[in-house]
Amino acid sequence: MTILVAVDDDHASGEVLDTAIRLGRGLDEELYVVHLVSDEFADAEAKQVRDEIRERLVDEAVVGTVSLEHVGRSGPRPGTRVGHELLEVAADVDVTHIVMGHESKGLAGRLASGNAAYAVVDAANVPVTIVTGNGARETR
Repeated sequence: MTILVAVDDDHASGEVLDTAIRLGRGLDEELYVVHLVSDEFADAEAKQVRDEIRERLVDEAVVGTVSLEHVGRSGPRPGTRVGHELLEVAADVDVTHIVMGHESKGLAGRLASGNAAYAVVDAANVPVTIVTGNGARETR
């Protein structure tokens, strides 16, 4: 049993990881943490974030794997595309739960770029926990 944890370079990532760690401990499940990167080849900063997440998991009572995942953000509605790519990762890893962040873009932003969280919640066949930028959590 594995919980997919999607972290990005946004304000919600710390809360996303905290929430996933609590779920992993409570459900006795492993974490598969993916740091979403825009560039096909991860730069030093992305690798540093990956290493910091790995170090953080060492101190927790939960087993976790951390990887960098390239997600395409070009083309129309890149947020929706990111959501679909996360679902592909979830299928490859055979997850039982997804934890991810969400920062509101407002109606105009959602129409222009789509929304990864909405795309995942709409199509996922496992529970999804959404952590907003202000620390609130919703589970579907």
